[in-house]
Amino acid sequence: PSNSSSFHSGADLIPSLLVLHPSALPILFQEELMNKEATEGEAVTLHCKLSKSAPVEWKKGNVVLKPSEKYKIEQEGPFVELTIQDLDLADA
Repeated sequence: PSNSSSFHSGADLIPSLLVLHPSALPILFQEELMNKEATEGEAVTLHCKLSKSAPVEWKKGNVVLKPSEKYKIEQEGPFVELTIQDLDLADA
């Protein structure tokens, strides 16, 4: 049986553009973490800004820091802060 449609196998393919949705873009630092100087016994706040909101994990070496009396972790959208209370030399 013959088909009278004008379908052309592969002859009329139109190149399509790759559209990246915001969720597919990599997460980058828009503001890098900066070193801070502080006095022993005081508190210091470290902050950075991401290119979009995402879960953040703070580490010291290989140890993941968890919220506690010593560590206060806050995030509002892409803005992330770590406050270290009662600084001592081991916090360097």
